[in-house]
Amino acid sequence: MKYTMVISMMLAFTCSGVSAQAPQFSNETASAGLAGVTFIPGVYNHATYTGPVVCGDFDRDGWQDLFVPSGGGAGIPDHLFINDGDGTFTDRAAEWGLTDVHMGKGAAVGDFNNDGWLDIYVTSAGSGITGTPGNHRLYRNSGSGTFSNVAVSAGVNVTSSIEDGFGCCFGDYDLDGDLDLFVAGFASNNSGNRLFRNNGNETFTDMTAAIGLFSGISGTSGFAPRFQDMNGDFYPELLLVADFGTSHYFRNDTDGTFTEISNIANTAQEENGMGQTVGDYNNDGLIDWYVTSIYRPNIGWTGNKLYINQGNHSYQEISGSAGVYDGGYGWGAISIDVDHDRFVDIIETNGAGGQFDNEQSYFFRNLGNNTFNEQSISSGLVHDGFGRGILNFDSDNDGDQDVVIAGNYENLRYFRNDTPAGSRHWVSIFIDNDGSPDVAADGVGAKVHVITASGSLYRWIDVGDNFSSQSEMSAHFGLGFDDQISEIRVIWPDGLVQSGNNFTVDQIITWHRGSDSLIRGDANTDLQIDISDPVLILGHLFGGAVLPCQEAAEVNGDGSLDISDPVYLLSYAFGGGAPPPAPFPECGVTVSSFSCDEPGCP
Repeated sequence: MKYTMVISMMLAFTCSGVSAQAPQFSNETASAGLAGVTFIPGVYNHATYTGPVVCGDFDRDGWQDLFVPSGGGAGIPDHLFINDGDGTFTDRAAEWGLTDVHMGKGAAVGDFNNDGWLDIYVTSAGSGITGTPGNHRLYRNSGSGTFSNVAVSAGVNVTSSIEDGFGCCFGDYDLDGDLDLFVAGFASNNSGNRLFRNNGNETFTDMTAAIGLFSGISGTSGFAPRFQDMNGDFYPELLLVADFGTSHYFRNDTDGTFTEISNIANTAQEENGMGQTVGDYNNDGLIDWYVTSIYRPNIGWTGNKLYINQGNHSYQEISGSAGVYDGGYGWGAISIDVDHDRFVDIIETNGAGGQFDNEQSYFFRNLGNNTFNEQSISSGLVHDGFGRGILNFDSDNDGDQDVVIAGNYENLRYFRNDTPAGSRHWVSIFIDNDGSPDVAADGVGAKVHVITASGSLYRWIDVGDNFSSQSEMSAHFGLGFDDQISEIRVIWPDGLVQSGNNFTVDQIITWHRGSDSLIRGDANTDLQIDISDPVLILGHLFGGAVLPCQEAAEVNGDGSLDISDPVYLLSYAFGGGAPPPAPFPECGVTVSSFSCDEPGCP
């Protein structure tokens, strides 16, 4: 296994003796170069329901980029904002070949052909005067700064005989190592809700009818789908949030089929399911589910639902006691630890006309006792428009998660997380499958377990649909006041478990699956190269300090551990010298087949 530390991203910003402050956001839309990006939909079914935005590192430079469909109503092509790495973004859609003017409705990001580059799927109503079927896009990333639409050849341009298609998501539901696709549709006959299996050759097969996914189910007005393993058997369930009381919890039967078990699971209680997010809100290792809905108690609409996982596909709905039921006219939602206190918070956007006109987006801060406190205005997350899509990403690589909100007939908004670090710490982990055919690209479906002095925390590499939007593909952990990580475990969907010990905090890690090498120079095996490594080598050479990995300390590849190695390392890591010449056997990392000792295992 090899691990690569993104050295340029490492950041330590703790201040001894300073307490963490209350969450703070600032609207940096203009300073980031994102001002005036307005979503104006064309003419199609339920055009007021749309407003997408997704993110991903499309050029693989270590900085998260943004893809924003324009809606097509103003004759403007989609936007591709490449992150400049200095707090700003530049729209390079024309440069990357995204010049079509069309009515984009929802989007999803994933490396569908496992070539190392993130692709984009877009549900679209087409380019005519009014919406027409058969116009969804699958933009294949060439890896050289261009996209090409391969939806027709891939077999995913059509999802219905009528214009339909809202949210969409990737996920490996059959665990064959490539990303499958689900597209949600609003048509009352279920025709727009389609499950596509990836054939592994840049084509997909529509499996919806073949497996009887909606057999015996009447109309489903689908909005937001998500593949997520909810019971720890690796096979992801299909969570489909839908309007008019038609949401579904599809249990993965592990044989390529699903069974609808909402009644058994005690889910699908929302009257008007819109968006969704998942997270371990009570830190018990089981992934919980939050669904947005409309709160109008005078007509019996009871609002958002928070389903707490009890294990074995059983949930307790606690939105009332948790204080998260009233989110107005809810749409997209995200789960992030805003202030790094170890507890995952919820942010949702909303808006509609009438009594919900100028409804404020909501920031439900997790108090760590199964209750939340709404703090949007006090935190500076001031948004009161017609929000639809929402995502979180670390746009500036400073360790906290920032927020983007897309709206309907309104401008994109970018809220930078400016919460002072105080004495609280964090770690963000990205996963690289190194092209392995056994697991999906970017570690989609992997579970990450971090252990510190205060206990265990769990996150999942998730590419689900928030509502026509998708967040960063990382496992982000707020660590509270713990200043050391004793162990990180990555549980891959094929059962492989990798673990390492004694990591420093406040860093971004790229964790690799590969079985051959680790970057030379990490003498103390903490998965980062910094000044402590040459110091340790010198201590070994002249003072007898113990090296946990001798091969890592022999940096220049001449077969001899001597003074030239720390000198070489200093030149390479801190002076721009030549990289180490060859890989070496791994040290200090444990690899095992899966044993079911994680929470949620069946």
